[in-house]
Amino acid sequence: MSADPSNLSGRVAVVTGAGAGLGRATALHLARRGARVAAISLQELELEELQATATLEGLDLRPLQADVGDAGHVLRAVTAILTEFQRVDILINNAAIIVVKPIDETSVEEWDRVLATNLRSAFLLCRELVPHMKRQRKGLIVNVSSRSGTEGFAGESAYCPSKFGLEGLTQTLAVELQSWGIVAVSVTPGIGMRTPMSMTTYTEEQRRTWRDPSDLAPGFEVLAREARDGHSGQRFDIWKLAQQGTIAAD
Repeated sequence: MSADPSNLSGRVAVVTGAGAGLGRATALHLARRGARVAAISLQELELEELQATATLEGLDLRPLQADVGDAGHVLRAVTAILTEFQRVDILINNAAIIVVKPIDETSVEEWDRVLATNLRSAFLLCRELVPHMKRQRKGLIVNVSSRSGTEGFAGESAYCPSKFGLEGLTQTLAVELQSWGIVAVSVTPGIGMRTPMSMTTYTEEQRRTWRDPSDLAPGFEVLAREARDGHSGQRFDIWKLAQQGTIAAD
């Protein structure tokens, strides 16, 4: 998907949930590999810190504050991205939150917030950006899922449905967009990550063997370099891709 497979120069990537954790690590990694990156987050302070890092390193990264679960916010963000970059080649739907409670203790507001952040946001970003990818007749959509996208866990009555839905959206996109040269895949971290979200949800003992998000971020570069039509609809272990450095099997 790139004339020069050694880097991502000339490619434009949009990363949601880019203020912290895996999103931040991925946005910086792609920018360091030459991509022009639009980094979207709701948290202004996180974006300021991200921009400071990007500026210090001379990276082409544009921070955008937006609630990706809100259609108006998404439209404004996409308009700003296309005005500045003219195109989008890679969309990484990474924004996510989790509420871990028994179903009878989970409020409607918590359910709505999790579904809006984790699933509705991906729909909204795809709805706005797919027409532009169609005109380019190429593009890559990566939906960040988890084990909770294929397996139920106690206390995740909102989180699991959001990730199961994200898997379904990926499959629909793969079928619907196959004739336009647009590849849609889902990824799972494949291993626990030390992120702000995990630090408030799991104990230190549970997180003892977990990895830093920067160890997983290279997996997205692998997809950006190598994902082709035949990969559309597949589910990848992003940790494995980062370790292998290629999509090819061991």
